[in-house]
Amino acid sequence: MPTSMMQVSQPVTHSLGGQTIKQAPELKSVKKSGGINIEIVERSICKPEELGIEVVEKIVWQGWEPGREYTKNIVLKNVKVKTQKIKYNVPSTRFFTTLYPKQIVLSAGTSFSLPVTFRPLEKSVYDDKITFHTKEGTFEIPIKAVLPKYDIEVPTRVSFDMCAAKDFIEATFVVANSGDLETELEWQVGQPFTIEPEVTKLGPRESKMFKATFKPDSATGYEAVAVCKYGQEGELSKTTTLVGIGKYPHIIVSSVGKPSTTLNKATLEAVIEFGPTAVGTTVQKMVELHNLSPVRAPYKVEHPSALSRIDTVFTCPKMQGIVPPMSSVKIPISYSPNMVDVVSVDYFNVIAIGKISKSVIKCVGSSKGPEVQLGARIVNFLQIDVGDVATRTIDLINNSDIDAEYQFMIDCNESVFKFEQTAGTLKAHEKRTLILKFIPQHPINYYRRVACVIHNKGPLFLDLLGTCHSELVKPAVLQSKHLDNYRTHIERGFSVFPPEQLNELRQQGRLELDDAGALMAPVKEPYEVAPLESLRFENSYYSKKSHCSPDSSVLIGTVENPAEHPLHQFAPMDEYFNDGFHSEVINFVPHVSLDVNVLDFGNCQNLRVIEDKILNLTNHTKGKVTVQWIGGPEKTFSVTPEVIDIPPLKSCAFQVKFKPNAPNQFFGCELECYVFYKSLRDYKLVESTTHCPPWCITLSCTGHTFMPNNETFLPKYTMDSDNLVFPAVNAKESTYRTILMTNTGTTPILFDVEKDPSKIFSIKPAKALMKGQRQIYVVKISPSEVKTYKHKMKMRLNDNNKYDKELKLVGSAEAPLVLLDTQGEMFFKPTCIGTSSKRTYSIKNVSRIPLRYEWKMRFADKNLLSVYPESGIIQPNESQSQLWSFVPKQEQKYLMKPALVVWGQGFSSTSSGGKKKQFDVRAVGEGSIGDIKAEEGYIDFSDVIVGSSASKHITLFNNSICSLHYRLSIDQTLDGPYPDEMTRSDMIGLELDRMEGIIPARSRQVISAMVRPVRRVTYQFAISYQLVTPEDKDSVSTQEPQHLCHILATGVFPTMSITDARCFGSAVGISKKQLWSLFSLDSLNVCLDNDPSARELMYSVQTRHSHQRRPPVYTRAIMDFNFSAAPLGSEPCIVSLMFENTGTVATEWAFLFPSDLHMELEYWAETGEFDEDELHEMKVMDNNLFTIEPKKGQLQPGECGTVTFQYRHTMAGTDRLPVLLKLARGREILLNFIGVTVEPERRYIHFPSSKHMFTPVPVGEKISPKQVYELYNGGAVPVRYQFDLTPMELIKQENFDQPIFECLNPVGEIPPGRTLNIEWRFSPIEAKTYMVDVPIHVHNGDTAIVTFTGVGYDKRIMGDTMPLTDQQDLTGVPGVQSVPVPGQLAFLSQERLSFGNLPLFCRGRRMVFITNRSKTRPVSFEWHVTCPSDSQYLSIAPVRGYLNPGEGKMCRVIFIACGQPSFYDLDLVCEVTDQVEYGNYQNRLKEWDDERLRQKYEFTITEDDLDADKRVGSPEITDRPLSRLKTMEECRRSTESADLARYRTLPPISKLSPDEEKQEGERVRRKEDVLWEKPEPPTPFLLHLGLTARTHDIRAFQTNFADDYKKFYVDRCLSEREAQMDQSTQSAPAHQHETKRPDLIPCLQSESDVIGSVMANVLRGLLDDTSFHSSVLKVMKDPIPIFAQIGERRILDAPQESGSPPGSPVEMTTDMVTEETSERATSLPATPTSVSSTASSKKKTKSKTGSVSSGRSKTSGTGASKTSTPRFSKAEVMKVKQEEEQLKQKQDLKKLPEFGNAVEGIIENTLLNVLSEALEGEFNITSRPRFIALPKRNGTGSSKGLKS
Repeated sequence: MPTSMMQVSQPVTHSLGGQTIKQAPELKSVKKSGGINIEIVERSICKPEELGIEVVEKIVWQGWEPGREYTKNIVLKNVKVKTQKIKYNVPSTRFFTTLYPKQIVLSAGTSFSLPVTFRPLEKSVYDDKITFHTKEGTFEIPIKAVLPKYDIEVPTRVSFDMCAAKDFIEATFVVANSGDLETELEWQVGQPFTIEPEVTKLGPRESKMFKATFKPDSATGYEAVAVCKYGQEGELSKTTTLVGIGKYPHIIVSSVGKPSTTLNKATLEAVIEFGPTAVGTTVQKMVELHNLSPVRAPYKVEHPSALSRIDTVFTCPKMQGIVPPMSSVKIPISYSPNMVDVVSVDYFNVIAIGKISKSVIKCVGSSKGPEVQLGARIVNFLQIDVGDVATRTIDLINNSDIDAEYQFMIDCNESVFKFEQTAGTLKAHEKRTLILKFIPQHPINYYRRVACVIHNKGPLFLDLLGTCHSELVKPAVLQSKHLDNYRTHIERGFSVFPPEQLNELRQQGRLELDDAGALMAPVKEPYEVAPLESLRFENSYYSKKSHCSPDSSVLIGTVENPAEHPLHQFAPMDEYFNDGFHSEVINFVPHVSLDVNVLDFGNCQNLRVIEDKILNLTNHTKGKVTVQWIGGPEKTFSVTPEVIDIPPLKSCAFQVKFKPNAPNQFFGCELECYVFYKSLRDYKLVESTTHCPPWCITLSCTGHTFMPNNETFLPKYTMDSDNLVFPAVNAKESTYRTILMTNTGTTPILFDVEKDPSKIFSIKPAKALMKGQRQIYVVKISPSEVKTYKHKMKMRLNDNNKYDKELKLVGSAEAPLVLLDTQGEMFFKPTCIGTSSKRTYSIKNVSRIPLRYEWKMRFADKNLLSVYPESGIIQPNESQSQLWSFVPKQEQKYLMKPALVVWGQGFSSTSSGGKKKQFDVRAVGEGSIGDIKAEEGYIDFSDVIVGSSASKHITLFNNSICSLHYRLSIDQTLDGPYPDEMTRSDMIGLELDRMEGIIPARSRQVISAMVRPVRRVTYQFAISYQLVTPEDKDSVSTQEPQHLCHILATGVFPTMSITDARCFGSAVGISKKQLWSLFSLDSLNVCLDNDPSARELMYSVQTRHSHQRRPPVYTRAIMDFNFSAAPLGSEPCIVSLMFENTGTVATEWAFLFPSDLHMELEYWAETGEFDEDELHEMKVMDNNLFTIEPKKGQLQPGECGTVTFQYRHTMAGTDRLPVLLKLARGREILLNFIGVTVEPERRYIHFPSSKHMFTPVPVGEKISPKQVYELYNGGAVPVRYQFDLTPMELIKQENFDQPIFECLNPVGEIPPGRTLNIEWRFSPIEAKTYMVDVPIHVHNGDTAIVTFTGVGYDKRIMGDTMPLTDQQDLTGVPGVQSVPVPGQLAFLSQERLSFGNLPLFCRGRRMVFITNRSKTRPVSFEWHVTCPSDSQYLSIAPVRGYLNPGEGKMCRVIFIACGQPSFYDLDLVCEVTDQVEYGNYQNRLKEWDDERLRQKYEFTITEDDLDADKRVGSPEITDRPLSRLKTMEECRRSTESADLARYRTLPPISKLSPDEEKQEGERVRRKEDVLWEKPEPPTPFLLHLGLTARTHDIRAFQTNFADDYKKFYVDRCLSEREAQMDQSTQSAPAHQHETKRPDLIPCLQSESDVIGSVMANVLRGLLDDTSFHSSVLKVMKDPIPIFAQIGERRILDAPQESGSPPGSPVEMTTDMVTEETSERATSLPATPTSVSSTASSKKKTKSKTGSVSSGRSKTSGTGASKTSTPRFSKAEVMKVKQEEEQLKQKQDLKKLPEFGNAVEGIIENTLLNVLSEALEGEFNITSRPRFIALPKRNGTGSSKGLKS
């Protein structure tokens, strides 16, 4: 071993003075220098803190003046715990002075002050230092004097956070004046940054805070440099970098609790529903503003309609704010409805700063008023006497959830009907019972209709009835039915006639009774009362109902058919307000009326003299009426006369008196008057059908008595609202609002409301005295035209202008008005013919009334345009969008004109609001056509696992100007091994996420395509599209499907194959081919490549479980993994298989043991019964006899992985274990692991299978090839075997005594752990299959029966389908090693060499390279044959060698084809030895030998034991074992007790305890201490090289491989040597001196007789044939042919004169011989002769040459004698003869086999040298040849002469 190799890993040693110094190889020496080491000085400069000295860092003088002296102290403090001594150097300049240098001793914790004096001479900068030295190091204190200067400290960078565009953020920073002078600062910075203050002053050592502002304009990054100028006149400057990022804010709105995604994407509106809300209350809801940007977003809320509309009910208290980044805030929206039953819609715009984003909040609310009802609409007190009191109750019910304010419009002090409470508040859902009293004063009928006004709601009406009798006067009792008939009579016009006249008309038959008992005119007989025409008012009233039209109204005074017109029902507000005084419109003509309804006596300061007021009462009826005023003269207000009769159609004046009883008071009341027909005064004069109630007339009287200089009372009141907004109404129609006034004082309030001069607004009551706490006013608006009215109504309180109150009244008459979007123009995008284009178009109701709208289309536009919804209702201020569809029919442009018709909802068609209005819209669209294309015309999914899916995107694009509706279709084509019948029913393996869709114009659309293959085939999908017209259903599309793209996918299964196999451990002696066969790897690869069945795909690795102990098998692929056999206690059999993913998809695999497949059950579910197989499997698994590492894994495509299988020989017997190989989504293969462990003494031959198949042999072969059957000795002792040939004799007898099967070595011995080749010859005589069962006996062992099978075939029939190969069985054993083996250093370039088919007696050559891949360890190698008989066929060079790390050598392997035609499968073993281990072994062996010699010759004599040396035996010397297995003796030595081991069945289940393991280790250690065993050499690593070849007979080879025959050189020496060996073996020893005989061909006696008789007849016939005799003589005398004379003449060196003439026999003969020689020389390597004809051809050549030469000589002699004079001399003739003799000898030499062998050897060695030099790198064998271009030479004279 070279020395350099040992020095790499060991330290270098130097011998200095007898000492050994170890030095690392990388260590370098350091040179010393005599001077100061700079590095040491630099390192000695330390910080004072490191040396334990506390001192200032530096001393600086500032503000000094030249010529003065300044002193500062340097204080040194020792902070260490030990005393330090310090020395110092004085400053180097003369301007700084200190004490004389002396040593300073500082104890622990003490200090020392060193004064330093500075004496400047001029204005300049002074710099120096003082150096201090301690024992541990040196430190310096700089001293400096500086001049005053300008200097400031500014930050180098000011970074702002992200800021919203148009917003600003601020940042502060500090600028300090670090100089000695005051300076002025001025900042210069560009937009969008600003710095404040921009200019300022800073004194020395002063600092100031500055504020920087960043206000970006857009979303981008900003960086600016701010320059701060300072110093004198700003000549100095410093910069600061300002950095900020602008971002666009984005705010969206949503309801509280809802995400921002609920925003309407089309309108960006968030709808806030307030729901029904009580009028006068305020509801607040929150809206969330979401800021989706990373910056704060200032916002502003805009209310566009706040200024333009008069009825704004929505407000936002927070109109601006800031939303933090990535968060949300809530803003309130308030809803305060002020009108009842009105739906309000309003919009708020939330705008981010800079108007970058806008979101809309749509607020929708509806108002509601209280729902109050009376328990009864009529209260009848019936009949009582004068002076009595009748009491009734009435229920007032509030059905709503809001409080209700109510007031009964009656003065109970003056009326006969008394209410316990006339006004109050009714709580929500409250039911209140009111007590009513009836106190009549006069014996008449009483009837009054009292209005109960509800605030914010229409009034309720209560009918009060009563009858009073006296002793003298007894009127008829008034009933409720009389009231109903009376109203019917009013409707029919009969109420103005007195009852007596009606009774007379009825008696005359001119009137009839209806079903209800009321009077009616006869049917279809109009009856008109002429005088009634004069009673019509100036403004006739049309009864109104919300559901009736003016056509259905009845003019009062006209009697029509009562059956055709129902009773008039008036709106409550109209009935209450339209009394003729507060409104110019009345519901019906009154029967009696007052000329005034309010009498105001004003201020009456003289209580004694008060002027009376006069009023007139008019009778409008046809009868006499009686007027009865309630009250009396004692009242404050009284009327005279109290009772009076008024004739028909006459008037009467009454006098009203005011009698106040106290000064300075307000007085007011409502006087009550009842008027009735005089004929009703007594019940005797009354009929029930014509009985009618009286009419009640009220008169309000007011006055006060405040004296001069006395002011009226201060009114204390509250009003719910002083700003009234009326609902929208039609022109010349009315609407109402109520006002609630609450008297918070203790005095009554006299109010007087000024009338509106325009008579648009009016109020009731307008003037009265408010005695109670509440007063409800009803305000009415009656606009005359369509516009907005505003009025300030003045209310004078307590007759004092100081207390005037203004009521702001706003109302409007509305007409339908909408605002069209985009100024009434609507454009549609270009649309494909037959499809629809949709868009939204919004309209806005800008009026204050809800509108009903309807879209009208022209007839030509109906097929083109459609809208949804076509009609609907749009609330005031609401915007609605309709969805429009445009469907073109042709490729052209269209102009359409739809119209919007609107009118007021619920209004009559003749009113201003109900009148229809039309708004025209101009719609423009275009019809077009286009096509669709795919971005990729070809999409390849590559390989997809069957049963899984893969998806890709298909991009479709539409380049046309219109959107296209398409429908896709898929056409599937399969290409695979399955027939069409099987695949025809398969579903389409391609799924598209959409088969129909729309592609917008000039856009793309991505469709997801998912492939789901169901078979291992190639799928081709052709995707086509067809444009569809969903809107044009009548026309059928005639367009053919257009091709879009192709999709290709291949369904695959996860596959993998075994590409290499290695075995070591106990199986190291097994070749790769044997291992390949033992593990059935060819079959396994075939199964792995096949398709799995449906049952195999049923479960995955995770779900492949079963509760059975032996899981069910779902696969038919079952094969064996045979681990061969080895003795008990041998090394484990380790097999490594290289798995390679040969597919294109990842493969996930797992080896599953039965325990992995078994599902654990509960204890109660286990049966506890096991059969023998289950117990055996449990034993194998519990003892880990078979292990797999790793058991599962995944291989990517093309990736390789090694799986190691191990079988432990710890228990004797045959072990079996079923293991399932499961591929995810792939195959499932059951592997039966089989391993045999043999007892040490047992003789065992391992038979992997009980069957063997020979290679098929053609029928009629002269010599059948030998074939090999291998026997492996798996035991530890040699085994003798014997084949029983009896069955083969039986086969022979059955086949005409022809040997079909022949065993050439039926008896033999196999060494332990070795394989023996049993040679067989199979010779079929028929084209069929032969089988024979042969018993194989093992000496002292078992007998096995193996079935041998051979197939014979007819070569003429099979032809090329049965090629002749060099292998007995076609196997896929790889030739290159892929699996690394632990400890392997050397590798072969090939592990399998195939020599192919060779003829006998030739050589085949192959090269194999062995390489040492180790980088540190050299190795040696040596080749061995596994069988000694193989050495006659093989030759390898070099046989052994040495390889340095990384070195490789080439070995030449020569196969010699000799013997009989045979199959060869040889195994070479290369032992590779690690030289490092071998060197260590030699060292240990030398030490062991030295110790043995020492123990042998060195001894110690003791008195106690003199014979000790006799008892100490020499150490045992063990030779190197022949194989990897232990011999029988070694096994016995390693076993403590062989007899006990024989009966050991199972190993101990439990392991050794720690104490037992410790004792065992101690025992082994003591044994090693006593005995020193001889070191054993390192076990070499074995490399197997397999060689395959097949030899053929030469003639058979020429027949079967005619083209390949010329590629081989047949060595005749081999054939001769073979023949000599055969003769020597066949001849007896006594006849060895006899002549050699030719090869004898064995034949039968019958064959010999036939051949002898045939040959005798042939020879006898030739002897008797005379023509044959003459032909023989003629051939002998045949002259030289003429073509021999044609050829070039030889140019002799002799003179021309003495030369032979052309055409001489000598010359011709010479030319002929030369030509023949050249031809033979060229044809020698190309057409070699056969071995059998070599000797005969040699003899024939000699004889023929002699005869030809003699014949030539004779011929030449004859010719010479005939010529005149010879032209050649004798010397020349002799010379020619010598040359011919030499030429003949050369030809004979070339024909010798030795010469051919020499030439072949030269060529072989030449090529070998070339390859060796190329391997050594001496030249590049693959480089291109170089061409050298030589210069053209000029022709010389000689050359020109030769050319001429």
